[in-house]
Amino acid sequence: MKKLIFSLIFTFAILLLSSRIVMAAPSVFGDIEAPAGVSDFNNQAEGGIGLLIFISNMIKFSSVIAGIWVMFNFIFAGFTYVTSNGDSGAYGKIGEKLSLSVTGLVLIVAAYTIAGIISLIIFGDATYIINPQIPTAIGP
Repeated sequence: MKKLIFSLIFTFAILLLSSRIVMAAPSVFGDIEAPAGVSDFNNQAEGGIGLLIFISNMIKFSSVIAGIWVMFNFIFAGFTYVTSNGDSGAYGKIGEKLSLSVTGLVLIVAAYTIAGIISLIIFGDATYIINPQIPTAIGP
């Protein structure tokens, strides 16, 4: 497991470094245009971190959707508990639904933690991927 984590971090670091090197050199494959959504983020970001803003927005969006899903699972499990009338099979379904919901919450927290650790290791700031800042010029 330790080797897998280190190899993933090493691969991610190599990809980031190679993309910076490739951006500086002319491309062998020609100009590749970014997809419409990513190019909009690249236009907003002066430093070319549009992909990080896109990933950050996807993490935030998916965590909101997952949180809403977990909330509805808790509500549905509570409704099933109230209307079960002592049925032991319903209690098993309720326990399974609640344990899966708690597992989902743990995965949401783990996603933020992993993104923070990768940001801290590679960029030196734990919020770099989760909440990237677009550099702007300060006017007179």
